[in-house]
Parts: sequence; structure tokens; C-alpha cells
Amino acid sequence: MTRTKRVSRGRRRLGLATAGLATVLLTGLPVASASAAPHASGAVMIESGPFHGFVLCASPNDESVWLKQINTADAYCKWKVFGSSSEFTLYNAAKDQVMAYTGGNEGAVVMEDEGTSPLGAHGELWSWGGAEDWGASALQSFYDSGQNVDAGIDSPRTDPVHTRGWRHGHQRELTWNAITAG
Repeated sequence: MTRTKRVSRGRRRLGLATAGLATVLLTGLPVASASAAPHASGAVMIESGPFHGFVLCASPNDESVWLKQINTADAYCKWKVFGSSSEFTLYNAAKDQVMAYTGGNEGAVVMEDEGTSPLGAHGELWSWGGAEDWGASALQSFYDSGQNVDAGIDSPRTDPVHTRGWRHGHQRELTWNAITAG
């Protein structure tokens, strides 16, 4: 990646923040506990509801998103949240990209440059579903709220992360919590 491209994206993000179009608002994000509530200026990790200790991470090698064991030193597992709990962007500074949905049931969750989704701006947005009785919430595509980020069935997935419909199989694996990045 060229320095020019990186500076250009950085200036675009700075411009959005300055214009007030992207504000870090962590109020309303589901958190594992009150003591783990993220600070407004800090990064968060997105931890699986059923597979404690596993978080969403951008791949350093390609555009995929993976589920990995928590390593607070891994910058690819830290996210800045821009927006409200009902409509937000997950930005990964190590990758300098946002997490996006690619469409369809079991669509891939990928990293891409902000503003480049073939699905338009809504392809890069996410929302939290209601809190479930096990203490986590669905991480839903804003483009298609019926598609939720899937951590895997019965055990943490070992392939790139995809979405799945709420009514297709187990639901617990579709839930997550924002936790402090440490």
C-alpha cells in the first residue's frame, strides 16, 4: 500500500470526524460486565457470547475476518466504534479498514476501505440486537438485520467469519459483547 493512499484515507476519516458525521459513541454497546465497559476514547474487542476468550480479528494477510483467542497486544483484534448502538462502523486501525458484510445468507464478513462496499454505505454498518438472557447480543448487518455475525456452531469457527440468519441453527453463536481492549 502506498503512503499516498494511507494519507488520503486518514484525511478522509479526519474530515468525517471533524464534520461530526462519525462520533465515537460506546453508550448502549453490550458489554460483558459493568467493569468491562469500554471508555469512550478507547478501542474495544468484540468477544463471542458463547465462546468466552475468542474475539473478532482482521486478518493481517488478506481481507478476511477471523475468530481468535484474546491477545490484548494484537492490534488486528482492536476496533474503534463510530456511531450509535443501532448503526455503527467497526474500524480497525491496524488494517486501516472497516468491517463489512458482503450480502446473502452466510455472506463473508470482510475488511475493506471505507466507502467502497458494493452494497453501499449500509454494507459497512452494523447494529446490536437486544440483549439475550445469556448476556450477549446479536451483531447484525445493518444492510440486512436478519444476518448476524456467526462465531461457529458448537465450537469457535476456524475459517473466515461469515453471517447467518437468526432462525438458521443455534442462536447463541450469533451473539457478542464489546469488551475493553486492554
